[in-house]
Amino acid sequence: MTSTQTRGAPHKLPYPRVPDRGDMSDDHLEEADSDAVEPITYEAMVAGLSERTEQDVAAQEVGFNAFQTSVQSSVGESPLYDRLIDLHGKLVDERLAGRIRAVEAWADGTNEFKLVPKGWRSVVDKLYRINIEDNPSDSLPPFIPTVLDSAQRKQATRQSWITATNAHEMIDDLIRTKFVVPFADGVVDVGGRVAAALAAGGTPRFRRFHAKDSGYHAQHYYGLVPVDVGDEGEPRMVALEIKILTKMQDLLGELTHLLYEKQRTGAVPTVKKRKLAWQLGDPAFRATYVGHAGHHLESAICELKDAVMKIEGT
Repeated sequence: MTSTQTRGAPHKLPYPRVPDRGDMSDDHLEEADSDAVEPITYEAMVAGLSERTEQDVAAQEVGFNAFQTSVQSSVGESPLYDRLIDLHGKLVDERLAGRIRAVEAWADGTNEFKLVPKGWRSVVDKLYRINIEDNPSDSLPPFIPTVLDSAQRKQATRQSWITATNAHEMIDDLIRTKFVVPFADGVVDVGGRVAAALAAGGTPRFRRFHAKDSGYHAQHYYGLVPVDVGDEGEPRMVALEIKILTKMQDLLGELTHLLYEKQRTGAVPTVKKRKLAWQLGDPAFRATYVGHAGHHLESAICELKDAVMKIEGT
């Protein structure tokens, strides 16, 4: 079996039969709502990936970190980054409702515009999910669209194991940045301005609007940047992820990421959505429904802001 196949050679995937609800007892229903993912350690993920892909994943860490250094340098020197820096500077100078700055500091206190590369352990976690946890086949590589496929609005056409050596082709957040704004309608406004910055240079691009079950609401834009790794080959196209979200969603995102890490290590159990909706004291319940309620509240705050601005203009 080769590590790469195409759509020209389809195969049947072993999807489990979904039982008819009429055939399920209450015990079966309770079992179906149980924890979806068993906790797993970093070491176990590395071992599982190495076995599945038949590559020494641990040995790829040094090369991957060197590649990420090239990515950060290339993106930081790109015309796209210059346009985003200019946009951030304009937002710093803009004021809404008289006194409120149009762009906020990040949850960690960052005020300047910066790039954040994805760390090795986070990449291993993502590779494990792509190749094993979310892969419907136990033995065949997954079909995953490349970032270039996404920019060209194409479906996945290649089937291959995703490792640290080709992760940049499929993983769209190896390097990222964000615009944090005070009002929900600012997400729409700044999203349009980021889209214009991407289009201005003819950058291959795509976007995703998020309204997740977890309560996370944001717009993500992606621009493909060529990265020269000094091997005399063609530059590698890497996606720069640009998040646009409100201050509240940024704070919730940081909190829920910490919660996710605890769930992955087994310190906190993972509960399916149907059960979670009735576990009112669970941190995941609070995170989810605060996110949804907060998004609704932020729309009301926008109405208040618009009313105040009308008064100011009279």
